[in-house]
Amino acid sequence: MLPQTKLALVIAGNFFSDEDNADPGLLLGYLPEELAARCEIKEWSTQPSSHYSMSMTLAMEGMFESLADEGYAGIIVVSGSGVMEEMAYLVNLLWQHEAPVIFANLMVQGRAGVKEGLMNLHCSVLAALSDDARGRGVLLCSSGELFAADDVTLADPGSPDNAFQSPDRGSVGKMLNGEIKFFCEAKRPSFLARRPEELPNVEIMLACLGGGDILISSLASSRDLGGLVLAGFGAGNVPPSWVPTVRNILRRRIPVVITSRCLLSHVHKTNDFEGSFDKLTEMGVMSGGRLNPYKARIRLALGISAGLTDDGLSLYLLNRPVCDDVKTLYK
Repeated sequence: MLPQTKLALVIAGNFFSDEDNADPGLLLGYLPEELAARCEIKEWSTQPSSHYSMSMTLAMEGMFESLADEGYAGIIVVSGSGVMEEMAYLVNLLWQHEAPVIFANLMVQGRAGVKEGLMNLHCSVLAALSDDARGRGVLLCSSGELFAADDVTLADPGSPDNAFQSPDRGSVGKMLNGEIKFFCEAKRPSFLARRPEELPNVEIMLACLGGGDILISSLASSRDLGGLVLAGFGAGNVPPSWVPTVRNILRRRIPVVITSRCLLSHVHKTNDFEGSFDKLTEMGVMSGGRLNPYKARIRLALGISAGLTDDGLSLYLLNRPVCDDVKTLYK
């Protein structure tokens, strides 16, 4: 544990489902005295997580940067859990400090309720004070376990034991007998050479049986559309009726990405037919690789805002290096 370190406990939304006006100061009273003394509350927002946007989360990450510059050894974020995985993922794509950022899931439903949520707060504080947490980027704490932001997903908000999960590799650490144990490294992303500023409007179009034509036509006619993520069937296939509309969107120089709507799938070539992954990429649609649609949307928005070229965006979506500010990667 780092000597005489201070942690920032950031309130970024409502955090107790059974208390409409929960006092953030009460949180410190639930911690052991020696841990509470290390924490300073920073009230940033009291909005429900469903009211957040990517732009708000980008502004929040900028506030975290200021806290790191002020010398805080770690940042713990408490908020609603509904979009916590997306918030954590966005922050992780920009966070290059050694100090950890840990999103604590206090919004626990089911049999454990508030007690389980406060255990996650305790776990988050211990982890943020641990030397082993430094350099691991952004983590999310739920069920007494620590998950890497690049892989975690909200699986069952009604479960006190498995609300958040990491399908690919499980948790990277957990609290055991009152101590934090890390047992694998968290993957760090390829960082952008420029900081994103004003984020474009990037939408997700979900493929479903024989549907979506009206919605995708409406998106194509919008002047505000800045990017589009297609959540395709299986390995990345969409209805053939979408193809002319997607082609028109590409002609407007609006980036389009193909992902899979399936939780554990990734896009790849399977068959060569109209609307297939292979045909879409031949048209100029970018591969989202193993990204789910929500994470692809965040990467696409950040990459567009940072000024990546089409080649740069294609690399960034696949987590390839884009850290050099060169003409082939940045406009």
